[in-house]
Amino acid sequence: MKKWWQNINRGILLLIIAIIAVTSYLISDSIKTKNEKAKLREITTQFVSDSSILFAFPQDIDFFSWDGMESDNLRPAMYSQTESLNHYFCDNEVIRKQEIDKSQLFFRNYYERQLCPISCTRSLVRIEINEIYNGSATISVFTENKIDYKDQDGKKGYAEIESTDTLVLLKIDGQWKIIKLDSTLTEYEGSVY
Repeated sequence: MKKWWQNINRGILLLIIAIIAVTSYLISDSIKTKNEKAKLREITTQFVSDSSILFAFPQDIDFFSWDGMESDNLRPAMYSQTESLNHYFCDNEVIRKQEIDKSQLFFRNYYERQLCPISCTRSLVRIEINEIYNGSATISVFTENKIDYKDQDGKKGYAEIESTDTLVLLKIDGQWKIIKLDSTLTEYEGSVY
């Protein structure tokens, strides 16, 4: 046995060990990535459902007397209305408020048409995880949205809109948090019914 061990080429033995180590690493990394993708899908699915409040005008402000360009009146009401979303965003008040402020573009588009968005229902179509790398992720979320609105006379209607949200998340203290959110819904200027 000792003679056989001495005759083995140590380079081949080291190669076999290296192959086993690399294979083990790739398998464990693949499992970790699969688990992270499942967590990201779960968080994103729940966020889409909860984010409907970003597209419903606050009830304590009269939409039709609100100056569509005046955001100082709207900001505090939106921050209050969207407090339930705070746990999705990173623990940075400036970033969180910047992302909520983007919904003002959506309200301005409806203000120009004198239609007050009173509620929003968002249905998830699909999620594409574009990138996961070193504790960060970029996700595209495709949704169908039904925006219920009323005009100044109280007549109600709705708009059905397909949109794409792009979420950039960062893993902070073991949890995925949104650091950037862009939605084509905020820029939508299409037809209403």
